[in-house]
Amino acid sequence: MVKLCLFFLFLMAAVCLHAGAQLQYEAKSHDITISLESLLPMIKLKEAYVNNFKSYEEALKIQLKQVHLAIKHAEDLLSALTAKPGHNLWHQFRLIRHMYWDWPQYLKLMKKVLGSKEIAMSQSRLHEQPTGIDFEEALGAIYKLQTVYSLDPGDMAGGILRGKRYSRKKWGPSECFMFGLVNLYIKHYETAEYWLELALFYYDAHRNQKQFDTMVMKYITILEMLVEATKGFGRFSASIEHAHEVLSIQPDHQYMLKQLSKLQLLESQPFKRAQPEEDVLHLHNLKTLCAMSYPRKVNDVHCRYLRSTPFLQLAPIRQENLDNEAHVYLYHDLFNHEEIEALKSLARPKLKRQKISSNFTCKIAQLSNSAQDIIRTVNRRIQDVSGMDMNEKEMLQVVNYGIAGRYDLDDSAGSAATALIFMSNVQQGGETVFPFLSLRVKPQKGSLLLWRNTDWSVLHNSCPLIIGNMWVATKKLN
Repeated sequence: MVKLCLFFLFLMAAVCLHAGAQLQYEAKSHDITISLESLLPMIKLKEAYVNNFKSYEEALKIQLKQVHLAIKHAEDLLSALTAKPGHNLWHQFRLIRHMYWDWPQYLKLMKKVLGSKEIAMSQSRLHEQPTGIDFEEALGAIYKLQTVYSLDPGDMAGGILRGKRYSRKKWGPSECFMFGLVNLYIKHYETAEYWLELALFYYDAHRNQKQFDTMVMKYITILEMLVEATKGFGRFSASIEHAHEVLSIQPDHQYMLKQLSKLQLLESQPFKRAQPEEDVLHLHNLKTLCAMSYPRKVNDVHCRYLRSTPFLQLAPIRQENLDNEAHVYLYHDLFNHEEIEALKSLARPKLKRQKISSNFTCKIAQLSNSAQDIIRTVNRRIQDVSGMDMNEKEMLQVVNYGIAGRYDLDDSAGSAATALIFMSNVQQGGETVFPFLSLRVKPQKGSLLLWRNTDWSVLHNSCPLIIGNMWVATKKLN
């Protein structure tokens, strides 16, 4: 039985069990959780692995076909010999020739090493696989989404997020088991039990349960964790029931035999519930901000078309005043698709990992003002609508989000205003909220959100991305 205090050791063992050599790569991350752009090469790697497995399968099929032919040849000869033993000259010679000539070839066939090319290919690309850091960050990201948006584990596993069904493949017992372990470790026992019960359900429903024999997670492992989860919040009768099921599978399970007597004793005593682990990701405030209702103040919203510069006279831009007193504006369709794609292309090779915290789960590219024509176009367009000078020393930041991605802008550096360009539409999440202004702004591709950093009323937060490939660009203004 794996003790909970060794949870992460267990987790890392699970990640690396298939290839011990991968341990040497565990110190780095491929950033696949914090940026969807970094995840794309992983999809190509998976495709290469699938093709590699197919090649290995083909080698096995050829070998198996040769074995079947050898068996058939030997059985045909044996059948003829047993029908009339010793009475047929031709059969006698065939037997001697077969035993002398064919069987050594069969032995060579049995000794043949298969898949050496495919094994070498897999070994050579181990350094490209997700690392322990990548896996931990992915677990943390899903935990963040579940916590901030109060997502139901059953819905999540079934491909439903906030009431909307997505055409994604459902999670199976392995994924549910992992999130059960995460919640078990931080003492969220009821949620842990929910995830682990889902793991059992999907395990039972799986059409090929033998598949899990090659994995760390087995049926008995789920039951062991359910014993711990139900014990954690005082459901001792359920814990005893799970313990009995473990012992029905493995009667000499020493840990469970000891636990059973303890559980029976605990059932007769008053229960003192353990406190959950501290909210290390500081998600409580974020949950409050992103779950708040932000009723739209229709009477305070005004729209007009800007025609104040030569460019705007040729192509007027719709300005939506989201809050007149705090000077929060949304400029619709300020940038077209081609301009956005040019900016993305320039940013992609420059995307770098930032220090990961509850405020930053993304990759950022810093683009200087003189880098390309597209940067000058962006700066000029922002200047046209804002009427403010560009700080030549201030970089344009292009940001790409990953799973539960978010990026909170720092407006404390004395800039007069902040410009946020939405470079993509997303299906769910990723809103910018201004709690003191009762504003929630959804990403709209090509639009620019601009606010004056006049006082505390423009304090804002970014809500975690749920579904989509989100890109934004930011600029601080004088």
